[in-house]
Amino acid sequence: MAIRKSDYENYDYREFWESGKRVYEDKAERLALRKFLSGTKGRSKLFLDIGCGYGRLFNEYKNFKNIVLVDYSLRNLKAARDSISNFLKFDKNKLSSIYFVAADASCLPFKSGCADIILTVRVVHHLNYPEKYFDEVSRILKNEGLYFLEFANKRNLKNILKYAVGRMDTSPFNMTPSQIGETILNFHPKYVVDLLKKRGFDVREIVSVSNFRLGFLKNNISVNILLFFERAYQKFFSSVPFGPSVFLNSILERKKDDVGQTVLGNDHCSKLDNNGRIIQPSKKENKINLEDILICPHCKKDSLVFGKNKIFCDGCSRTFQLENGIYNFKS
Repeated sequence: MAIRKSDYENYDYREFWESGKRVYEDKAERLALRKFLSGTKGRSKLFLDIGCGYGRLFNEYKNFKNIVLVDYSLRNLKAARDSISNFLKFDKNKLSSIYFVAADASCLPFKSGCADIILTVRVVHHLNYPEKYFDEVSRILKNEGLYFLEFANKRNLKNILKYAVGRMDTSPFNMTPSQIGETILNFHPKYVVDLLKKRGFDVREIVSVSNFRLGFLKNNISVNILLFFERAYQKFFSSVPFGPSVFLNSILERKKDDVGQTVLGNDHCSKLDNNGRIIQPSKKENKINLEDILICPHCKKDSLVFGKNKIFCDGCSRTFQLENGIYNFKS
């Protein structure tokens, strides 16, 4: 059975997080993300949150100079736009450097080599073919760009114990993704790491997250105590990822023959020297106009014509929508 796209148009994703049932998971994920973000000084030109939901994690990366929030769900993006606009209502200059794009993760409307950092949390378990998405990430990232990825871990301790006592038929140790319901795929960590390595990523850090996500623990132990042990596990034991969620910190390292002096793109994408290293832009180049880095997601041509409410592609004659600050490339 194929994994269908999760339909968040008819479901308020905020309720999933703000009902009070997942406070521990939210804070555990933020611990891992803050650790990754602490090492990003000097990489602040363009940050993409692909699969942003309603903008739950925005305040973790809000200080980046240019931010693009991407999601398949227009409902999610409208919620993200409204909450972020309210959050930044007294900082119009900052708000002008934040953009919202509706798109399919495996068919993204961005020029090659334009992003410094890409974040993906709670997305790949909805994808039939995550390798297609990773192809897109490796295309969009600059050489030496950072990719922070979260995925659902099939080789978690709970599954191992259930399999050991015969309460689960599917082995958590093989590389085949395991399907949960209609919309979820869980992955073996090595399976995901191998997919990234094939695309030129060097996985530099693995963090096991939500390690104490068990009903009886959450019902009987305070969130603060659970987070105390979560911090300890993430710090000392993450090399053994037995948690239900895994975060990867990776860097894209293209071979010199694959890049040339300029990554496919334009003046708003990164320039590389003869060794494939990023030439740092001057401060006046820090501001990015989103429309300068957009391409048609279907024909991949730099042939978009932007109107008041519509976007037309001269390359394949497709039309897309631009409405209330959201660039809609889903059609």
